[in-house]
Parts: sequence; C-alpha cells; structure tokens
Amino acid sequence: MSNLVEAYKNRLAISENVYKRNHNNQPMDNTRKLMTAVCLNNVSKFLNEAYNQSVGTQRSDFGFYKKFCLNLTTVAIS
Repeated sequence: MSNLVEAYKNRLAISENVYKRNHNNQPMDNTRKLMTAVCLNNVSKFLNEAYNQSVGTQRSDFGFYKKFCLNLTTVAIS
C-alpha cells in the first residue's frame, strides 16, 4: 500500500494542503493519505478501463479528461 502513497505523492501533497486549509492547519494522518491514494488509484483504473473500451473521438481527449477527473478527486476527498 505504501507504493500507492509513493505513486500519488504529488497529488497527496495538494490534497494535504486543501485538508490543512479546511481543518485549522492540521496535517492529514497516514490513514487518510492512504485512503486518498486508494481512491485516486481506483479512479485511474476505472478511467483506463473506460479508455480501453472506447472508440473514435472519445479517445482523442482522454488524457485531459483523466487529468481533470484525478484533479477533482484529489481536491474533493480532502
């Protein structure tokens, strides 16, 4: 599981900044960081699966859409 935290360390840093802003400057605990990393990983897997099943023009802008979804997830679950 620590591999997930390492894989999403940049996004977790953003998430922690948002968390601190909303929780009187308290840092995120390791459980919340792991939960956030698992959520990000699940969103990424789901989007990759959707991409592999798509055809045509849906595939052309997938990278931007995936980045948007991961950015939204990063901030929303903070």
